[in-house]
Amino acid sequence: MSVIDNSNPASAVLDQYANTTKNAEAPKTNEMGQDEFLKLMIAELNNQNPLDPQDNGEFIAQLAQFSTVEGLDKLNTTADSMSDGMRSSQALQASSLVGQSVIVEGNELGLLLNQGIISSQTDLPESATDLKLNIQDENGQLLEQIDLGNHGEGEMTVRWDGLNLMLDGQIVDLDYSKLNRQEFYVDENGEQVLDESGQPIQVPYPAGEYSFKITGNTGGTTEEFATLMSARVDSVSLSPSGSATLNLAGGKRAAMEDIKQIVNE
Repeated sequence: MSVIDNSNPASAVLDQYANTTKNAEAPKTNEMGQDEFLKLMIAELNNQNPLDPQDNGEFIAQLAQFSTVEGLDKLNTTADSMSDGMRSSQALQASSLVGQSVIVEGNELGLLLNQGIISSQTDLPESATDLKLNIQDENGQLLEQIDLGNHGEGEMTVRWDGLNLMLDGQIVDLDYSKLNRQEFYVDENGEQVLDESGQPIQVPYPAGEYSFKITGNTGGTTEEFATLMSARVDSVSLSPSGSATLNLAGGKRAAMEDIKQIVNE
């Protein structure tokens, strides 16, 4: 299995796939092709008894068999060509995801990079009230609990940069003074750095792995909703058959069909 790093262009993926398939040994077969079939039929005609020639019906039947063999051969060639095209297309799609963030099935831990963003996707089975976002570190320790209000049935997305929060693409109006993390930027003299309004600038949570736990009230019962986290695609691996595997930041791996959402940052 070969690995494509971030610097490889999409063409390198196709070159790699082409070399793999080109060098593969063609399997041996005992099946008769159209050339062999035609030679056999001509030899039969040349060696038939002139006093008892082949019946016209039998000859037409053999021609029909030849036509069928030729059609099947062309169909196999077309199918192989379509299969190669689909594998090449998947390789191109996979290579274009390198450096992007994706939400994949089963990923419950997101990697926050410096000045980066992690995203989550939650499918609410029905409308929920009193939604709360619990942000935890990789060890499951609760760092922040943020009220998200109410939300209707369906998909809900949350994005977080370690400080600021977006819900379904809209910035959440947070009371930053109530956050547990109260660390502020300072200059070389140890003085707090102020923004344009004269307020100290808070330092976001550091790079690392985090998880979101979202709870809410449905039908008078508080429950936790399954939440998937985003991960960055570091590279792509191709198998000899041409199938692509995404190598995610943090050492996780996912197949193309596991992708639930591609995150635009």
